[in-house]
Amino acid sequence: MNIEDLKTKAEADISEYITKKIIELKKKTGKEVTSIQFTAREKMTDLESYDVKINLI
Repeated sequence: MNIEDLKTKAEADISEYITKKIIELKKKTGKEVTSIQFTAREKMTDLESYDVKINLI
């Protein structure tokens, strides 16, 4: 696989995972997800991960 294919696959996988978690939250809380905020967590040389904040109504 080339880099673009790998990137596209990773984006699709992440989107699918987020969709599953939104559905799970709605079922468990009865509330709608209004927004998801991602904040990059960086270290000196590169991106380490993300902090995630989810808002419900």
